[in-house]
This record gives sequence, structure tokens and C-alpha cells, in this order.
Amino acid sequence: MDLKLVGERIRRERERAGFSQRDLATRAHLSQPTLTRIENGARANVTLAELDRLAVALDVPVRLLTSGNPVRSRVRIAARANDVVTEEREEALRHTLEVLELDARLDKLGPAAGQQRKPDGFLPVPDERLPREQQARELAQRVRTALNLGSAPIADVDELIEQLTGVDTAVLQLPKTTDGFTATDPERETTLIAVRACDVPERQRFSFAHELGHLLWNDGAQVHELDDGRTPGERRCDAFARHLLAPEDGIKTWLAAEKLPENARINERTVALLARHFRVSFIVILIQLESMMLITEMQKKELRGPTGAQLAQRYGWGPAYKQEQAAAEAVRAPRRILERAVEAYRQNIIGVRALAMLEGRSPEEAEARLREAGILPSPPNPKRANLSRLVARGMAKDE
Repeated sequence: MDLKLVGERIRRERERAGFSQRDLATRAHLSQPTLTRIENGARANVTLAELDRLAVALDVPVRLLTSGNPVRSRVRIAARANDVVTEEREEALRHTLEVLELDARLDKLGPAAGQQRKPDGFLPVPDERLPREQQARELAQRVRTALNLGSAPIADVDELIEQLTGVDTAVLQLPKTTDGFTATDPERETTLIAVRACDVPERQRFSFAHELGHLLWNDGAQVHELDDGRTPGERRCDAFARHLLAPEDGIKTWLAAEKLPENARINERTVALLARHFRVSFIVILIQLESMMLITEMQKKELRGPTGAQLAQRYGWGPAYKQEQAAAEAVRAPRRILERAVEAYRQNIIGVRALAMLEGRSPEEAEARLREAGILPSPPNPKRANLSRLVARGMAKDE
């Protein structure tokens, strides 16, 4: 074993669990100086018994400390980043991978029920030789047709994604520089679309739609391979999200229902009401109106500027928008994975910290809520490593 890598994994898991070195040393029946040397890779050897106690204290499998997690090495990522701060992007990636890693650990409960990727050919993408805008418009229309949506507003984009593709969706606490991730574990055939918890509900909806575009176009890529700017693939997914959430036919239908005078100039109020109707940002409607040649580029520049919160106050839906903001700021764990995690907690397979991570709560709050719901772990079985197997594996590597 590479003891330096083992030490780094122990430190990473300790920090993720929120333990100080003293906390973990106490739980694992080690001295703090011993743990410090182990984490720094300064010990000449680390016994399997010590690793076993550390794994139990951290509530992780021993192999996670000795060999790392294979999920990290095989997961494909497509990310919607609004900045290029690599450290914060990596933090967002780590948080997303935690959810997929937990799901993989839960396989001891049985198959990942309900998790199915879209069948090949279920929703063919348009010819990539077409102009980007046309590709985006046609794919958005195919999604709407598949779900019989017509040109009406979409209520819940995350539920639409799950209904169309069967993949998991989540709202997580991600850095402000990252709006969303699509992460796929090809070996387990599971995908997670995660977007950032924020106080701009229309941005969150757009991020979900954008990530659906990545999934349908199979844009998976390692995060470090993403270009620093808005790549053609990113712009294509932006256009897809616009056409999915605010289709041109829907805009025409709404404008016709308003019975605007034929030569009436589209003003801020009209754009704001359209944005509210489709629950998208003001700028998304402006771009669509310009594309439809209903406003000029100069009009778009003159009108752009106000935020969703400002428009809500100006035109009468301020209180409702406040409620939507609160909902968008809340962490929403993937329902399927959370259900499996609760059952694993009940069977004493995982500890409360894993559930707390999923729900974005403190371990104490998560445990209290579980207790209120009558969910208590069964009496624990001692969790110990198969030492003979680990010794045999180590001897095989030495040979």
C-alpha cells in the first residue's frame, strides 16, 4: 500500500465527516500524534487493525482507505460553470461524486432499483451538421412531443428529466461558480444531474434544462477537459434550455391571447409577464423575442437589466417569488438514493452522517428527524475488515 495516499484518504474522509484529528483519534483508539503521522504518510507501517478502527470511526469501507474509490476514476462529467475557479469547481465535483459514491456503497442492499438510462434511439438527437440554434430547437421540440407538453409552461423541470430519462436529479450546496453537473458512472449505468441551491429559481430551472441537454447529447467529459470559456457544446445546451422552457410557439400563443395592438411596442411589463408565465429569466425571453424578430437587438439592450426579484415586486408577484426563492435554496436529495440510504441506515449499514450529507443537514438534525419519523437503526453488528483477505491481497501485490 502507498501509505502517503492512505494518509491523504484518511485526512479527506476525516474532514468530510467534520472531525478534528483529536476527535478521530479518540474514536479510533489512537493517539493524536499517531494519527498525525498516519495522515502525513510518516509512519513506516500502518496495521490492518488500525485501518479497520479508522474505517469504523469514519463510517466508510476499509477498501476506501486502502485502495481509494473506483467511482471517482470512472465517472464522466459535464459541468455548467459560470467561472473558471478550478478549486471551487473541484469542490463542486467532490460534492457531486459523494452522492454517486454513496449510491455505489448502497448496492449491498440490492440492485439500484428504478435507475435506468434512456434506451438507445429513444430520443434521437438532430443532425449535428445543422446550425446550433436549429439543433437546439428541434431537440427541445422532440422532448416536448415525447411528453405531450405542447407549448405550455413546464411545472417541474427535475421531474420532467426523471420522467423522460429515469436518471436521478438533485439540488446540492455547490459553489457559486458552478451551476450544475451531469455525472455518469458507466459501470453502474447511473447518472446524477445536480444543480446548485440558490435564490434565483428561474436560474435553477434553466440549469436543470441545460444539464438535460448535456445528457441527451451525451456530452460527458472529464471536468478538467472543459474549456475556460463558453464552448460550442455549452452554448448549444443554453439554446436547448431556452427552447425547452420558453418555446416560440408558446410565446406566440401567449402574445395572441393578450391581444396586443398590431404595432404595439413590446415593453418591460410584457416581457416580465412572459418570463413569469414560463418561469424563466427576463433575458431568456428577450433572446427568444429577438430570435423571433419581435424586438430588435437595440430594444433588447434597452430592456435588459432588471432581476427576477425586482420584476416580481414591480408587477405583483413579490410574495409568491419569495416562496419560490426559499424552495430553490433548499437542498433536495435524489429521491431514489435517499430512499435507499434511509433503508441502509435502518439496517445499520451506513451511519447518520451519510444521510446528513444527502440532505444538507447536520448529523444531529438528520438523526432527530429520523427519530421523529420512527426510523431507528437496528442493533449494530461489529464491522470489521476481512483481515485474511487483505493480507492475501497485500502479499499478492508484493509478489
